[in-house]
Amino acid sequence: MVATFTKQRAATLTLAAAALAVTGCKVGPNYEPPQELPTATWSQAAKGPVTSEPPDLNEWWKDFKDPILDQLIAQAEQSNATIEKTLANVRIGLAILGVTESQYWPKLRAGFAYSRNETNVSLVPSAGVESSPYSVWAAGVAMSNWEIDVWGRIARTVESSTASLQASVEDLRDALVSVRAQVGTTYMKVRTLQLQLAILTTGIANYRTILDQTRAKYDAGTASLLELNEAQMDLDEIEASIPQVESDLAASIFSIAQLCGTTPQPMMTLLGPTAPLPVAPDAVGVGIPADLLRRRPDVRSSERLVAAAVANIGANEALNFPVFSLSGNFYLAANQFGSIGNSGTTAYGFGPSISWLIFQGGYVDSLIAQSKGQAQVALAVYRDTVLNAVRDVETSISTLVQEKRSVEYYTQAVASAGSTFKLAEQQYQAGTITLDRLTSIQNSLLEMQSDLAKSQGAVASGFVSLYRALGGGWDDGAVDREVAEAAGGKEQS
Repeated sequence: MVATFTKQRAATLTLAAAALAVTGCKVGPNYEPPQELPTATWSQAAKGPVTSEPPDLNEWWKDFKDPILDQLIAQAEQSNATIEKTLANVRIGLAILGVTESQYWPKLRAGFAYSRNETNVSLVPSAGVESSPYSVWAAGVAMSNWEIDVWGRIARTVESSTASLQASVEDLRDALVSVRAQVGTTYMKVRTLQLQLAILTTGIANYRTILDQTRAKYDAGTASLLELNEAQMDLDEIEASIPQVESDLAASIFSIAQLCGTTPQPMMTLLGPTAPLPVAPDAVGVGIPADLLRRRPDVRSSERLVAAAVANIGANEALNFPVFSLSGNFYLAANQFGSIGNSGTTAYGFGPSISWLIFQGGYVDSLIAQSKGQAQVALAVYRDTVLNAVRDVETSISTLVQEKRSVEYYTQAVASAGSTFKLAEQQYQAGTITLDRLTSIQNSLLEMQSDLAKSQGAVASGFVSLYRALGGGWDDGAVDREVAEAAGGKEQS
């Protein structure tokens, strides 16, 4: 008996070893990364504030040397809802990968059972059958079908889950990059609107001076009531523009509060009634287009999704091949609880099996066709994402270059308009020009000052947009720490 069992067990283990030996043979296509961008340089990489030097994107916001901006970005990193959501998706991806990898291992289930039984003697033809009620105590361990991954179905599934997890990590990086850029852009808008309010306040003071001068002339009989009313009308018109700017300012502050995961009141206190517009850096390096594929998180995420889709093709193609598996159980059973474990109360069963889906009505073929189509879609999305990334950088470079030029022109125009207004004010007091002429010059000065403020804000926002387009600000270790913490939480659970 022992010899027979030993031979059977040896044969079983030999079959299992043979199956394990071929594990790692994965059917289906092996993933190959898409080709690099054919473009070698950016079209405007050597103009004005943009150079072809490799970019330095880590903590780009510190280039503005604004401690409040630093504080806002730090708060957004900790409390932004989008970042929290994408981090939760990383945790989900880790869990899915764990579920997938668990298929490599057998599932063992331990159990204990008790039953009270009585035999119906009238249905039993043999004499001497015990008809009194009796008990059965049983305990054991069972292993359900353990698939030996001969054709790489599980390996391909793990490969797909791993790539999907990597994509979710890149999505977290992309969320971090996007939120930082949104905070930076909105902060620049807040400071620009505060600057515009300051310009309007100065303009109102100038219009009040003109009104006082016109009233004095009216009292002296050298100005008409019409001129006095026109001066009042000009003052009222510029004062009427204040509420809209204040409304836009409040909306921008509310947006920053949401990005930072807080309520508006503390954000209004932090930002204050006014502060200077942050000074943008003189220049920023943009590197070469090929770097974009290695740096932009959305491109990296899209590439990982292509890899996941390709792996799914192999996982589905493996369904066309036979499945090798092992199953078995070991248990103890006795009529008395105390007898469990005695001689003759043990039982077991163990052995390999093979199954093959010989008819499935096109089910597997359809799955393969579906997975191939999904891979083609993923590849098309990747290519579109790459082109979108290139467009973002080119557009950001062009916008920044042109806004820099606008600032230079507006600065000259404001200086000229300021000198012209002072001269016109003197001539109006001397009575050599009319009120219409003076207010026209004042309106031009005010408009140019406002345009200069907008253009300066656009330059600051343009730098932020370019940093965002280049995919900067994620490789500072923050994401790696978050993922490591999430993975540790999965292991602890």
